[in-house]
Amino acid sequence: MRHFLAALMLLYGASSDPTVALAQSLEGVKRPEGEAKPVGYLTKGRIDHRLFIGPPPAPDTLLDRLDMLASRRFQAEIPAIADERWQTAERDHEMVYPRFAEAFGRPIDRQTSPHLVRLLNRVMRDVSDPVFRAKEAFQRPRPYQRYQLSRRCGGKPIPTPDKEARGGSSYPSGHTAYGWATALVLADIAPDRAPLILERGRDYALSRVICGYHFPSDTEAARAVVAAVVMKLHDNADYSADLAAARTEYEGLLLTAPPPAN
Repeated sequence: MRHFLAALMLLYGASSDPTVALAQSLEGVKRPEGEAKPVGYLTKGRIDHRLFIGPPPAPDTLLDRLDMLASRRFQAEIPAIADERWQTAERDHEMVYPRFAEAFGRPIDRQTSPHLVRLLNRVMRDVSDPVFRAKEAFQRPRPYQRYQLSRRCGGKPIPTPDKEARGGSSYPSGHTAYGWATALVLADIAPDRAPLILERGRDYALSRVICGYHFPSDTEAARAVVAAVVMKLHDNADYSADLAAARTEYEGLLLTAPPPAN
């Protein structure tokens, strides 16, 4: 039942964690009324997360304490010295594709790049399957379940820690998975911009730690699962065809569309 609930809430763009108040939008806009949900390229269960990531650090081990230290340091220091970075984290919390437009060098939306959006939407379905299976299996409490945050992206009021919590959805990070999958696909389409795109993907993952939703090891695990998914996708004929169409579309944009505004 727990896994069914997580999957159901993912379908509707919400988090499986009831304390997360703000849903994330992949495209930055709502799906048109009546449009069918995208279907992934891979069959369900094709990627087994157990082959690519182990469990999260056990509570109070050295690695877990390092995770906690990183989370606390960002909570303490970002508001004081880099409020602009906090605002970046807030925007990353709300959406995915538009946050990569500047690094990609062109807009990422249905009007400008429909083939690319279709490709990404299908890839996100493939990514979500192993990531949410892993979340269900590991049940790691989130940072705000373990100590009192001073800030948290999106969700207000900030919840009171539940130190007796035995479950959560912190590991691996879903937002990071979507961001890293976007980065890998975009880098494949525009290899000349790959360094900028991949750096944006790493920075997007860091936003999850800054936001108080994840520990660093949550984001690292997400990137490992995504790498496995994307590698498998390259063996899929439908994915390869859609990737080629997105590349052709991008090449056309280089000639016609202006780069996105900073």
